[in-house]
Amino acid sequence: MSLAHLIEPPELPENLRLHRRIGSGAAGSCYLVTDITGQDLALKIVSGKWEERELESIRVFRKIPSHPALAQIFSSGKLPDGRFYYTMELADNAGGEGDYQADTLAWRMKNRILPLPEILRILAAVASGAEHLHRQGLFHGDIKPENILFVNGSPKLADYGTLSGGRSGTAGFVPEDPASGADRDCYALGMTLYCAWSGRDASDFPEPPETYDPDEWKRVRKIYLRACSPAARRRFCSASALIAALEEAASPRHSSPGKIRPAAWAALFLLILLAGLAFLFFRTRETPQTSPPVLPGADPDASLSEEEQEALRARELLEYRRRDAAEWLRKHPDEVGELAGYGVSVTLDPEGRLELRDPEYKENNGVCLIDSSWYRSLHGKQYREVKRFLREHPEEAERIRADGIEFFPDPEYGLQYRDSRNGLQGVGSLADLKDYWKHGPGVRRR
Repeated sequence: MSLAHLIEPPELPENLRLHRRIGSGAAGSCYLVTDITGQDLALKIVSGKWEERELESIRVFRKIPSHPALAQIFSSGKLPDGRFYYTMELADNAGGEGDYQADTLAWRMKNRILPLPEILRILAAVASGAEHLHRQGLFHGDIKPENILFVNGSPKLADYGTLSGGRSGTAGFVPEDPASGADRDCYALGMTLYCAWSGRDASDFPEPPETYDPDEWKRVRKIYLRACSPAARRRFCSASALIAALEEAASPRHSSPGKIRPAAWAALFLLILLAGLAFLFFRTRETPQTSPPVLPGADPDASLSEEEQEALRARELLEYRRRDAAEWLRKHPDEVGELAGYGVSVTLDPEGRLELRDPEYKENNGVCLIDSSWYRSLHGKQYREVKRFLREHPEEAERIRADGIEFFPDPEYGLQYRDSRNGLQGVGSLADLKDYWKHGPGVRRR
């Protein structure tokens, strides 16, 4: 197979044959290789600054018993150039012949709508792998759709870079206040459930999809709302508790007919008996029939109309936003204080959302609505970088403006600029602006 697409093909040990690069990221690059027995494997070459952490994670991982929902690590070592590498199970090929595409949950979500039973089955299996780690005193730390792969059709957790206790993770999949490593993993599993079912990004949580089955919504919303609650005390206490909820949602009490358990027969008999007694009672009294009571264990949403369910969803969403926003303000006085130092205020609006006010923001009267994940997001960091630049380097800012480039901080993009010399407009980071100022067009246009 051609290696022309590789810039600098790595020199591998003699027992491994290189095919192609299949992925890359901040922590390193992955390659498709074949070992001396003819087994196809994934090989990861770790970037320098991540080497110590990943080496320790792999060392710890290989000491614990294996589990069918955890991708297996086969070998590790140093390349001739000194870089650390390890080989692991290769994900199934979701691409065509000669065009390898790793079969991951992220890929499946991108290319087709996943049925709810399939999502619940995948998440329950992966959660069992996370539970196995927790029993060994470890946690994964970076569970997300991209790190759930399929080997021979079975879902497995991969990428163990944070097993040694690293604090990094993926924005939207890490709670603000993790009570433990297990709590962090359960939160990420809940967010993965939300993204897989809704087809939305983690930043949209907890908005449902534009169209959905109300029955499915009722079955999954209580799981992801609890798993991703802003308050740690309200989240699942363990992976086993989350697995139980996933399994219950996979086989709800109102599922398709089949064998009825004895308890269900007893409940049905009691319900019929109560209905008969109620009929005789009201017939004798000749009083208008009232709405039947909600029996213990019954679903309180089952009797709601679609309009009432929609109103309930709106109230829940509003309450979640209000709680989440208020919790963020309470727990992050330093961040609020930093923004105040730049002349920016963050308060709750009447709908429970975080409202950012910045006199230098030239749109919407200086008001921008943000969520609790904004501060740590890429655009939040870029925005603060621009505010810091304006405060600490006003002379340089004036030189940029003197050259005909007007710009202002934008909480949604980092900054916006307009070049009065040619009418070009753009958004991006401070580095993008400086690059445009020095070298001309080339930044992302809006």
